[in-house]
Amino acid sequence: MVNKLRFIPLGGLGEIGRNMTLFEYGKNILIVDVGVMFPEADMLGIDLVIPNFEYLRDKKDWVRGIVITHGHEDHTGALPYLLKEINAPIFSTRLVLALVERKLREHFGRKYAADLREINGGDAVRIGPFTVHPVPLSHSIPDSMALAIDTPVGRVMHSGDFKIDFTPTAGEAPNLRGIAALAAEGVLALFADSTGAERAGFTPSEKTLEPAFDRIMREAPGRVIVASFASQLNRLQLLIDISQRYGRKVAIAGRSMAQNFETARKLGYLKVPKGAHVRLETANKMPPKQVTMMVTGSQGQPEAALARMAAGTHRDIILNETDTVVISSNPIPGNEEEVARMINQLVDRAHEVVYPPLAHVHVSGHASQEEMKLLISLVQPRFFVPVHGERRHLHFHARLAESMGIPRKRIFEVQNGDILEIGEDGCKVVDKTAGGYIFVDGTGVGDIGPRVLRERDALAKSGFVTVFIPISKKSRQLNGKPHMVTRGVVYSEQADEVLKGAESALQTALKRSKRSKSAYETNARDALSRYFYQTIRRRPMIVPVVVEL
Repeated sequence: MVNKLRFIPLGGLGEIGRNMTLFEYGKNILIVDVGVMFPEADMLGIDLVIPNFEYLRDKKDWVRGIVITHGHEDHTGALPYLLKEINAPIFSTRLVLALVERKLREHFGRKYAADLREINGGDAVRIGPFTVHPVPLSHSIPDSMALAIDTPVGRVMHSGDFKIDFTPTAGEAPNLRGIAALAAEGVLALFADSTGAERAGFTPSEKTLEPAFDRIMREAPGRVIVASFASQLNRLQLLIDISQRYGRKVAIAGRSMAQNFETARKLGYLKVPKGAHVRLETANKMPPKQVTMMVTGSQGQPEAALARMAAGTHRDIILNETDTVVISSNPIPGNEEEVARMINQLVDRAHEVVYPPLAHVHVSGHASQEEMKLLISLVQPRFFVPVHGERRHLHFHARLAESMGIPRKRIFEVQNGDILEIGEDGCKVVDKTAGGYIFVDGTGVGDIGPRVLRERDALAKSGFVTVFIPISKKSRQLNGKPHMVTRGVVYSEQADEVLKGAESALQTALKRSKRSKSAYETNARDALSRYFYQTIRRRPMIVPVVVEL
């Protein structure tokens, strides 16, 4: 029996982030990207969300290599968690490998040495039965690439995250000629980035931001403080160039941005003229009109530099009435409230706050509809699979492919965990594996599930009541008065009255209880839940604790 190629997405389909794809042929697996997703608003206390590696746990020896398409966290961030379980070489470009190496050493320690192998556009890299051809495609970070992958059943292409930017401020322009040449030999399936599928036209070039930032730098009465993603190196290069034009020095605030800046500068991906960059301490002593600051926290993250500046709690940067703050990003879905709250705080402290849509200070790193059409037209795949995006993005991308002449029966809108089998004679979903969320909370990985999140949600909304119920170890009867402790349930001025009623309802319920620990707990929980809802229309979490004396 001839083996077929299996495409198995473990993340990135139906969501923004957590991108991870497996290509499997026989007992050989090639992994493309291993990313994280940042927690949504209802994921209380969660630090990161990573793919579920369950499918790989009994196939560790099948993994021939990991290819990373670019250096963003949603494509690299889960590598430390995967490498705890699987030992495999990592293939990518020089910048990506440098960022990955730093990440792995931070996670595992300085002595950790991963098997990192550099690949570049024009290479043909053999990885097990697969041959990978990287092709430069523009994104919002240099060294981004698409992949043409030769498999025993035919050539497939994976776009990675991309846009068609012919004037990037850093890195290579997209190699459309290379894509066309690889596609000319025939492409069995195209897996393409869908994030921008709702936008008509073309995504503007990074260069189109120059007029807006030029005006801001020229007219600002004091410091210009720009918040962007830490890995937005193309944006950083643009701001360095414009700051030079107006005699401004650039300082960096935010650990991740400072690390990315240093790595990119050392490797030559950022062109920083001598003296153009100064330390934050130096910038604070300079005339404000001579300072540009690049900071983290454009998504309103409370621990990041900009949010702390907005709250007046940043250790080194205190905003004043001459500062111009620029938020050079759009809110990620789910972050809108945090960003709006931060902007309101900034307005009270700064001279001016600039953000989309007030000014053209951000462009997406993802293709819009016309660029998606261009890629499909160049590749002319037999089968088409939209990837990287929420459900609506995948759906619109599928419809776009259909409008380009690909028959609907050859377009597959799959979900995380679906196992799509691809052969010359056809393509179909044949099975499903675990593709759900794995939560990282502190040092815990996967030990937090939906039940714990529901409990945290209940605690956040309605507080909790702990009731200690003393009983006799011998007779199992009540042995004293129950004691209640509440947090986040009632205000102090009404607490006495409400709690007296709760104690009365509790005593009545416990007197009717059978003499068993479980009966006391159940009756206490039911009675207090009913009482608090009837009295104050709240549903606190009730935690009975039976103490045997």
